[in-house]
Amino acid sequence: MNKHSEYVVARQKTSSLAGPPRGPGKSADGVAWQGLPDRVAVRLGRCVTLASVSVVVLLTNTLTLCAADWPLVRGDAAATGAVAEPLPQSLDILWTYQAVDSGFEATASIVAGIVYVGDADGTFHAVKLADGSPVWTKKFEETGFVAGSAVVDGRIYCVDYNGIVRCLKAENGETIWEFNTDTSLYAAPNVYNGIVLLAADSGQLFALDAVTGEKKWEPFTIDQPLRCWPTVVSERVLIAGCDGKLHLVDVNTGMDVESIDIGGPADGMPAVIGDRVFFCTAGGVFHGMTIKPLEALWQFGHRGQGEEIHAAAATETAIVLGTHDKRMVALKPATGEVIWSVPLKSRAESSPVIAGNLALFGTVRGRLQAVEMADGKEVWNEEVGGRFTASPALSDGRLVIGNDDGTLYCVGGK
Repeated sequence: MNKHSEYVVARQKTSSLAGPPRGPGKSADGVAWQGLPDRVAVRLGRCVTLASVSVVVLLTNTLTLCAADWPLVRGDAAATGAVAEPLPQSLDILWTYQAVDSGFEATASIVAGIVYVGDADGTFHAVKLADGSPVWTKKFEETGFVAGSAVVDGRIYCVDYNGIVRCLKAENGETIWEFNTDTSLYAAPNVYNGIVLLAADSGQLFALDAVTGEKKWEPFTIDQPLRCWPTVVSERVLIAGCDGKLHLVDVNTGMDVESIDIGGPADGMPAVIGDRVFFCTAGGVFHGMTIKPLEALWQFGHRGQGEEIHAAAATETAIVLGTHDKRMVALKPATGEVIWSVPLKSRAESSPVIAGNLALFGTVRGRLQAVEMADGKEVWNEEVGGRFTASPALSDGRLVIGNDDGTLYCVGGK
């Protein structure tokens, strides 16, 4: 049985835990299980125990990033998931694009008016942001894309679940180079100062030359999987591992600078605002820490309260979590105190993003939703069906997100 078949079987088996599958090779909850002895679930860079099926999501309300493009999985190298440019108050679905017989689990990248995203069955798509019309598609056999990509300097850097890193021409999808990590890759690449950073299931942090694909330094390695996106700040890679530690690694040499015990396997990519980092660990604990020095500030939740926490969209004034018990909660970054809490009709497993004064996200029951950052008040929602596990991308006053039935949605002003 090849890796693609094994992956499809794993997804079908997982779907029996949460209901019938939604299509060939699609699990109902979008989680791919690896046959690991400790029954660790792997999806989009998270470490979750078999009993774990919950959520926490990050949002905020005053923004520090302003950019027309969304080149990386969370917008920038600090994984903030936020832009200053607002979306119109009156929102609507502007267009849809369909990936035939597949689904989207990966977050899109948007650069120069083109949306780039891979589907779960091995096709990479380039679509016009203006109207959803196709630019090109590129099919890769016996594989699939479950993590987002990075688009930098006219090149797309993408990973598949077979462990292949590809550098493609953004203009037509032509392969420039490939690198085989000989392991599984579930976290999107980060590109920083000409270095492609990759967290691997083997516990290795790879650094490749963005132009040639050659190793920049020998991989930094831990004895447990690395499944969280490698966030970069002040020439340091912040990588949270399944070894229960947050590691700071020199981005230029790969040397371990410092690490701290975080009490359990990491469950989501670290988001950085100034000298503070925010992330989660398996079991439902959300952490606020300082980077210099690397010390704990506060924790929200406790082990056993929730199981799965998703990526951060953070600013200097608020962090918002979508909890396992269907709530959206805003926290103060300095103290972890609750600013507001609002109920949701279903869990928001799609890590939200911030555009101006709005937070936007998708839910497991196919709802697209926007709330005000000032008080959590809902300002827009649309029931579209399917299941959203991919996170949104923002560019030019529009939001793009795909769901597990293979539909890519663009949301903007009416």
